[in-house]
Amino acid sequence: MREWISVAVVGVMLCACSEDEAAWTPSSTAGGGQGGTTSSGSGGTGATGTGAQGGTGGAPAPGQTLAELCARPDTIFCDGFEGAYKTDWIEDGGDVRIVAGAGVPGEGSDVVEFATYQGQGSSKLIYTFDNEPLVYVRFDVQYDLAYDNSGGSHGPILGGSMNPPWGMMGTAGIKPNGDDYFVLNFEPRGTVGEGGELGFYAYFVNMTTTWGTTFDSSLEPPPTIVPGSWHCAEYGLRLNTPGNTTDGTANFWVDGVHHGDFGDFQWRTIDGLQINTFNLDSYNHFNDGAPPESSPNLVRYDNVVVSRSPVGCLAP
Repeated sequence: MREWISVAVVGVMLCACSEDEAAWTPSSTAGGGQGGTTSSGSGGTGATGTGAQGGTGGAPAPGQTLAELCARPDTIFCDGFEGAYKTDWIEDGGDVRIVAGAGVPGEGSDVVEFATYQGQGSSKLIYTFDNEPLVYVRFDVQYDLAYDNSGGSHGPILGGSMNPPWGMMGTAGIKPNGDDYFVLNFEPRGTVGEGGELGFYAYFVNMTTTWGTTFDSSLEPPPTIVPGSWHCAEYGLRLNTPGNTTDGTANFWVDGVHHGDFGDFQWRTIDGLQINTFNLDSYNHFNDGAPPESSPNLVRYDNVVVSRSPVGCLAP
């Protein structure tokens, strides 16, 4: 029997990846530090984190319906995917479906489902909005019981560029220079179903690697993804003061638990570069081989809210 897990995110995500990713740990420092390791690489990050202390981290307590969240004055965009996805989205190819009767219990009926398989490694919806210096995104996400990302994967992306939305895409291995783009992904870290958890993957000016930097929760237990269950996730991205400054931040929550404040980011150097794009995405590298179209990897999303302030989970 499947259960839903609600996820809220604020930040950016991109599809820039390789075997040379660096991981953040609580002991890493600006300009490099220890940098931590992943299963495939190591190195400094150019950003820091305070670690997670639990609690809400400023996110409001759950108890609101999607309609109430959509009506908040700070809400930029929302979609519950009832019957269809809103026309505000750009569908960039892929295999995007509306599934009836699969909604988060107590909140609507339908969800959006992204399928990936041989010849179709990415399915996504893109939303662009006016420039903002601070953005939060929340959504509910469910990874299928048979979902397999052992060959590498990515998820939703919050970011900005001078040419939205395309200016932040196709940037794998390209370090931002401060007047072009930045991205913050909120996605599986590790293999789903084998201890994989939700965390960050980012490209920013003062990163010290070529292929992006990862950021994990320091909280025990970590935000482990349970296949077939719904998770409530939220992540936030605050831009740094324009110039050679590192006062930018990012943070995230999973199922209402705050999993850390991450700081010392230089997301940009000019005022004109701001947050203006969110991609709801499912991307698979399939480095271990892709499944056939008849048995695809499936990820479902519901109740997306893009906001200028923290959002929180839905009423239970």
